[in-house]
Amino acid sequence: MALNISLDNLEGKISSVLDQNEDTSDISAADYSLRREYINMAQHEWAETYDWRSLYRESNLRVSTSTGNASVALPADFRKLAVYPRITYDGVTTEYFPEIRPQEKSQYASTDRFIYILGDQNVGRTLFINAGTLASGASIYLPYYASPASLVSPANIAMCPNPEFLVQRTLAYVWESQADPRFPQAKAEADKVLRQMLEYEQVYGEAYDDRVKTVERTRFDSFRWGKS
Repeated sequence: MALNISLDNLEGKISSVLDQNEDTSDISAADYSLRREYINMAQHEWAETYDWRSLYRESNLRVSTSTGNASVALPADFRKLAVYPRITYDGVTTEYFPEIRPQEKSQYASTDRFIYILGDQNVGRTLFINAGTLASGASIYLPYYASPASLVSPANIAMCPNPEFLVQRTLAYVWESQADPRFPQAKAEADKVLRQMLEYEQVYGEAYDDRVKTVERTRFDSFRWGKS
C-alpha cells in the first residue's frame, strides 16, 4: 500500500493521464479545483464502503457533571462507534455500556446503563450516558471510526490506504462527466483496487492473535483450548 500521498501527488497522477503532464503547476486553477472535488468524492465513497483500519480511532473523554444522565461532546471526526465504550461511571467501577436507539430509551429504567448518540456532522454529535450513578470526572474510553478529513491543501495526505483508488475513481468521474467512453474502464479499475483493499483489510500479519475469544480467555490470560 502506498503511503504519504498528498493531494498534490494525486493531482499530478491524474494530470499525467488527462493532460500527459505530471507538473501540477501547469494545471489550471479551475481543473485543479474540479479534480480536487472529485478526489474528495472518491475518498468519501471509499470511507463509506467499509470500517477501515486506517479510520479507527480511540478517544478518552471526561464527564464534567455529576448526574445519572450526562452528555459528552464527541470528537469532530466521529462517524460511528467501533465497539462498546468503556465507562468508569462511579469513579471506581468500569463497565462496557451498550448503545441503544434514542427512540428506545423509554423502555429502560433510570438505573440501567446504556448510551445513545444524537446529532449530525453539522451541529456535532453528542454521547448521552444513562448510568443511574455517574460521578463528575468519570472517564470514558471511546473506540470509534472517523470520517476522513477533506483534502483541501496541496500538502494534505490522503487517508485511503491505496490512493490508486482515488486516482482511478477521479478519472472515472471526469470521463463520466465528459461522456467519454473510457469511463467504464476507469470505474472497473477503481472497483478492482477497492476489492484489493477489502481483501487486505481481512488479512493480518503473523503476529496477530487469532485465537477464539472466550470468557475464560478474558479472565485468564493463559487459557488455551484443550488445556486445564
